[in-house]
Amino acid sequence: MAGKSGKAIEFISATVHELKTPLTAIIASAELLAEELQLEKGSTESRLIQSIIRNARNIDERLSHFSEMSRLLVGDLRFQPEPVEVQGIIRSVTTQLYPLIQGKKQSLELELDDHLPLVRGDRQCLERILINLLTNANKFSPEQGKMKVSAWQDGKEVVIEVSDSGAGIPAEEQERIFNPYYQVNRTGLGKHSSSGLGLTITKFLVELHGGKIWLKSKSGAGSSFFVSLPEAVSDESNSNR
Repeated sequence: MAGKSGKAIEFISATVHELKTPLTAIIASAELLAEELQLEKGSTESRLIQSIIRNARNIDERLSHFSEMSRLLVGDLRFQPEPVEVQGIIRSVTTQLYPLIQGKKQSLELELDDHLPLVRGDRQCLERILINLLTNANKFSPEQGKMKVSAWQDGKEVVIEVSDSGAGIPAEEQERIFNPYYQVNRTGLGKHSSSGLGLTITKFLVELHGGKIWLKSKSGAGSSFFVSLPEAVSDESNSNR
């Protein structure tokens, strides 16, 4: 069975790669075309080009989530927890996503406690959790919107909060937000185009660390996602300082 699972993953990875390669070219070509033509914002031609870019990026995101989810389902995830510093991971991820945030002229504030304990986690998985939450905040926050990442200690856990200034999530949809393929109907925006897997993957990875994820949101007042992670035991922490 393990052999079949491995072959399935290899096939999915190869297929995703084959599809992503032309998608990258499509996105780059459309962006270059928009830059060269210098079309008036709001014109029919400009809207068509932006639609091509937006939908190509959406397909690219869906492919990434599909590949990642397939690995999780067959247990092909390399999970190697160790004592890690949350502040460094947060700063690394925000640096990676800076161009995306600047593209919408948004602001991002960091509020991190100076003396957070180490948490026991897999560095790559923790980065994926934060990337998913921050790209989600970027997607649902408007142009020139505000986002914030906070982190503090709560007992024997470290809590990370990612907040946005979007339209918020209706109360009746908040319990279903982490369900596979569920797309949130955000007030005034309709169902946002997405894979419906990003938050499902995020929840899986958080719980793999023995942590919890939840949200607070109100229509018209933005959303805040919270992740709590257990701190590393003292012996582990001391061996990595």
